[in-house]
Amino acid sequence: MSYFISKDTFLISDSHFGHQAALLKEPIRAKSALLHGFKDFDEFSVAMWNNALSPKDTIWHLGDLYFGSGYKVLKKLNGTKLLIVGNNDIGKYEYVNGLKHWSVCKKLHLQIPESRLIKDYLKQKFGKEALKNIYLNAVVRDIEGERIMFSHFPVFNRKARDRFAHARDILDETFKLAQCSLNIHGHLHSKESGNDFCINVSCEKLGFIPRTLGEILHSHRKKRSFDD
Repeated sequence: MSYFISKDTFLISDSHFGHQAALLKEPIRAKSALLHGFKDFDEFSVAMWNNALSPKDTIWHLGDLYFGSGYKVLKKLNGTKLLIVGNNDIGKYEYVNGLKHWSVCKKLHLQIPESRLIKDYLKQKFGKEALKNIYLNAVVRDIEGERIMFSHFPVFNRKARDRFAHARDILDETFKLAQCSLNIHGHLHSKESGNDFCINVSCEKLGFIPRTLGEILHSHRKKRSFDD
């Protein structure tokens, strides 16, 4: 499958629709909703999404989409939508895949000339079943002068005893082998990876408003130029 993306494609991650624990872990969620006149975070999040996107726009959601009854929200969201499966989407993405205007990325998709060589190497290093790891989901593409890995997990950032370590080891190795210049990711919510080649598009970092790839790259390059 070919995943089309342009500078006009919107991005966001970690919406966690219907997830009450996320409201406790990230107090900025309820606070932001109240500041915009919403008592319900999901209603706020849907409003921000639909204010940014028309039904004709395309958006990539980089994982951890919904919990429990949060599935009811999905049909309300504007746009043609791609979910790159995150750790909390396991066991749920088949429902998403069946929805109109939704598709799902549930594997490692290297849309670059070196794809076959890289995958052969990964199998040799990590085992022939390595690429079947259910947590190994990402897209690598050349776009806007960058080679970008789009993934849920950030590369080269994890807890000491991360239970997804094997999948993330493969992801890190892929990033190096493909000579990616950027990793656009989620998973960290309001935290940062600490790596200047990583861009966190978790909804907390975007003010709960999906942003286009063009906007995200422009902001990143501006920040990098300022830091230099």
